[in-house]
Order: sequence, then C-alpha cells, then structure tokens
Amino acid sequence: MAKTQSKTGLIVTIVILAVVVLGVSAFAIVGKKDTSPAVTNETSTTPATNTTKDDTKDTDPSNATDGSETTKPAVDPNMLTSVDVEPLGIVVYYAKGTPGFDFAIKKTANKTQYVEFTSTDLVGTKCTDDMGLFASIIKNPTSEEDQTTISETVKVGTDSYGLSLASASCTTNSELLTKYQAGFKEGFSSLKAL
Repeated sequence: MAKTQSKTGLIVTIVILAVVVLGVSAFAIVGKKDTSPAVTNETSTTPATNTTKDDTKDTDPSNATDGSETTKPAVDPNMLTSVDVEPLGIVVYYAKGTPGFDFAIKKTANKTQYVEFTSTDLVGTKCTDDMGLFASIIKNPTSEEDQTTISETVKVGTDSYGLSLASASCTTNSELLTKYQAGFKEGFSSLKAL
C-alpha cells in the first residue's frame, strides 16, 4: 500500500510541475509582442517616391566595378535580424529592435522589381494615400530615376541592390522614421541571396 501511495504522490507531483511549466511558458509567449513583418505581395507600375540620395556602399571590395560602390565595415551579425523577400530572392537584414513593418513587392514602369517597407505607425496626413513608406530596395536599378533615389548599393552575385530611404515630408513621426531607416541602413550591407 505504501508503494502505491508513493507512486501516486510522485505522479501527482510530476503532473503539477508539468502544468506549472506549461502555464509559465504560455504566459511568456502571450506576453511577447510580435514584431515580425507581415508579407504583402503586390505589383505596381509606379516607383517608390519621396526618397533622398546619400553615399553608396558595397559589402565586398572585389564586387566594386566603379567608384560608385565602396566597402563598408562588417556589422556584428548578433545585432541583426532578417526577413526573406522570396520574390526578389534576397534576405534583408535590419537592426534588432526595429519595430514591426510590412513589405510589398512591386515593379516600375520599366519592369524593375523593388520591395517597399512600410509601417502604419508612420502614416501621415500630409501626403495623399500615404502608406507609411520608410525604405525601398531596388533590384538592378537602371533608370535615372532609380539611380537618383539610392543612398547605398550592394552587389550580390550578378545582381545589385539599391537602398532608397523615404523623406520625412509625409510622416508626422519623423523620430520613428529615423529609427526604422537607421535599422535598415545598419543591416543593408549584410543583404544576401536566398
């Protein structure tokens, strides 16, 4: 009889511990805010607008083909997180702590593919149909308009990608816009193929 009570007590203790562990795990998961980006796949005939020009960068000195692409020091990979942009065949890196965002794949009138990154927290009332655009990555930018909007360039294999940052003219939260853009600039040199 004592052996039966001992086994029953042991089983009850194990069940109680399992319930406590599961409860704590569930509480931790529910309390965690999801900052992963949502994926939207669209096609458009207009290029990204409201962007500025800055200096250009490249991750590999052997990939530089002219003076427009230069090297940039490597970023600590532990400080970055990533999102796969499958239609463009790339992995986009950005700084950890960058708030959540959406992205959409689009095409220009010249059939140049690009991905737009947006946040509803950046939508302002100053521009018509503002979507909260903070950055775009253009694949193989060729037109003059594409070239003038690029702030950095990275070459991956035979393709080049340009980072275009939106101006603060539409958003009412320029501080948050700066945070998004700094996060994407920090990780842009780590962009790689899927």
